[in-house]
Amino acid sequence: MAQCLPSAVRHADSIPRYDPPSYCSKVSEVSGGSRTIYNGCLSMEQEAYDTLKSSWSQIAESAKRYCDEVARSSDSSYSILKGCIDMEAKASSSEPEFRY
Repeated sequence: MAQCLPSAVRHADSIPRYDPPSYCSKVSEVSGGSRTIYNGCLSMEQEAYDTLKSSWSQIAESAKRYCDEVARSSDSSYSILKGCIDMEAKASSSEPEFRY
């Protein structure tokens, strides 16, 4: 019997499941249904997914939750998820100093 897990628990276990073919179809439709755009989009989604999958356990839980929300609000894109995770990691490692 499948058990519903809280969002935070799902994040700890594995990368979120999105639908790249659907996402890339929507992206392609903006350019008139270009197969070049679709194929390029799918390749980018695969590359982003593969990169995230290999590092998912090292990503801060707060970044996982926040960036998953960002990616889902943008039609669920692994490229957007990865970009957000990268920006969060950079922001966490370099806090600006305020000067008077």
